[in-house]
Amino acid sequence: MAIENSLLGKAFISRRVFLLGAGSSAFAIACSSSDIGSSSEDPISELSYFRSGFADGLVMPSSLIVGLPQRAPFFLYASDGIPIVNNLPNEISGNLVFPSGDSTPVLLKNHGSGIPTPYFLLDFVTSEVGLHKLSVEYEGEFQSLSFFVVDRSEVNLVQIGDPMRIAEVPTFENDLGFNPVCTRFDPCPFHNITLKNALSNGSPTVLLISTPGFCQSSICGPSLDLLMTAVKGKESVMNVIHAEVYSEPEKISETDDLQGLLAPVIAAYGMDFEPSLIVANEKGIVVSRLDYTFDQLELQNALSLIS
Repeated sequence: MAIENSLLGKAFISRRVFLLGAGSSAFAIACSSSDIGSSSEDPISELSYFRSGFADGLVMPSSLIVGLPQRAPFFLYASDGIPIVNNLPNEISGNLVFPSGDSTPVLLKNHGSGIPTPYFLLDFVTSEVGLHKLSVEYEGEFQSLSFFVVDRSEVNLVQIGDPMRIAEVPTFENDLGFNPVCTRFDPCPFHNITLKNALSNGSPTVLLISTPGFCQSSICGPSLDLLMTAVKGKESVMNVIHAEVYSEPEKISETDDLQGLLAPVIAAYGMDFEPSLIVANEKGIVVSRLDYTFDQLELQNALSLIS
């Protein structure tokens, strides 16, 4: 589920709609620039295409900034609009063009461990603000997707190297008026410590912001279940916290003021999407952040930084 625009009060849309919308815009740009290769003789039913799975600045304000490592997941779709999940290559080569016109070759690796919908991940760092263009080749066809990178001052997300931010999160002992504390069908065990206490007890902290009860798209993935599996047996050496997006999600359909239902952690961490996994070391410094979607491999790599 994604919250469109800023937390200061614009419209809200579902995560599924956002991802489809963002991808459609990126695809439209690619089509209009005639960058989907020489396939005029191929039946349209056989075409496949990439869509961005992140806030690319075309539909929602960009979440990508200059100067620090960024991750941008892309999904491969069939012409019928359904994600392709089988028989995908391990990686796809491409070229990233910066606003200045400089470019660099890139390799997007396939990530699909433990999730229903694989994605191809672009890991990159840029020093340039503005429109970036990713060109990729898949099965002999070329496609170009565009996205914006902005100055750090325009994005309120916590970044690698930043200190964690203290925000109120409910626990089973003190629900702070949240109902329910956890929207998972069988509530997870990660609601036993406050974020304030976690950041002061000298142990690393893992914070997952997600609303599993409202994950209705294969793209958003089973992020909470992945985390439960990954940290099993490690709970004594790290703080693990799951924070819900809404205080009373059952009231979503009853109000036009969704901002009033947002959990404090959403504003504190500058979120306008979910899920997001934030990993911090024992000093409370962020060492990894995984947004939108992630698989077992990325999760394990993030946790390895604190264990």
